[in-house]
Amino acid sequence: MQKFDLHMHTTYCDGKDSAEAMVISAIENGLSCVGISGHSYTPHDSTYCMSREVTLRYIDEINMLKKKYAGQIRLLLGIELDRYADTDTTPYDYIIGSAHYMFTEEGERRRIADPDSLEQFRDWGAVDDSAEDLVRFAARDCSEEEAGPDVRREKLLDAAEIYFNTVGGIIEATDCDIVGHFDLITKFTEGWGFGPAGNVIRRCGCGADEFISPLIDTSDERYIAAWKQAIDRISDACAARYANGYRNRLETLGLLEAGDKPVFEINTGAISKGYRTVPYPSAEQIAYIRSKGGVLILDSDSHAAGTICYGFEEFSELL
Repeated sequence: MQKFDLHMHTTYCDGKDSAEAMVISAIENGLSCVGISGHSYTPHDSTYCMSREVTLRYIDEINMLKKKYAGQIRLLLGIELDRYADTDTTPYDYIIGSAHYMFTEEGERRRIADPDSLEQFRDWGAVDDSAEDLVRFAARDCSEEEAGPDVRREKLLDAAEIYFNTVGGIIEATDCDIVGHFDLITKFTEGWGFGPAGNVIRRCGCGADEFISPLIDTSDERYIAAWKQAIDRISDACAARYANGYRNRLETLGLLEAGDKPVFEINTGAISKGYRTVPYPSAEQIAYIRSKGGVLILDSDSHAAGTICYGFEEFSELL
């Protein structure tokens, strides 16, 4: 089993346990290396991330814990850097690049010109807050008469294209070492779907006549084309920066060999939280990443000490 886990969160952001509790759990799980990766500050949404002040305390404590547990485990200071973050990455040992938000074209313009005027759902939407919020952003321009499941499915495919376009630019935007939860937009596809009136419903507990379709048809040609294009862009961006002298930080740390290829995490976090039964990326996406020469690692995206390394044994075959 892989002996490191590099994606986890603490009470410094939206995690449930302290940084020290996470380190102790990693030791108990037999890891030789662990990375804490707090959520970077995003100016338009501070509900889940570290503020600038908290970030300084986070850096100080992780560096203190590095020394305290040096004889028991190798601890790394990481950051999960959102595409729209405003964070100095200088202090960190490695960077996970993630897309938690989608911006409309107008929202992107306003973000640059007048960030204080940004309005949720009109200008931007969170990818993984809730199924209802995802649909609300996707169908933001729909009238009540247009609110049926067919229209909303099409709107969600539009949103998926925005999302994967955002992820496709993650290397240039964040200079990350790991691409985080590549297809996060499918977080709710197993558990939620549309009812007859286009309303969002939970699959469990509803009758067959109540459940019309899943939120996103991941077999749709538009969806497949969007994620393939994103992987292609990420691969090309990694090759370009390698040619310019960049080396993946995980390689310089001696954890893996990446060369000019991207590193994608197989993220089990949504499984431990009860949203999914399989990790992201999907099996089809993993196969495509592998065909492009991409490197795969396991990450738990743990938000509690008890879920570090979650599913690593079960899904180690995917590596």
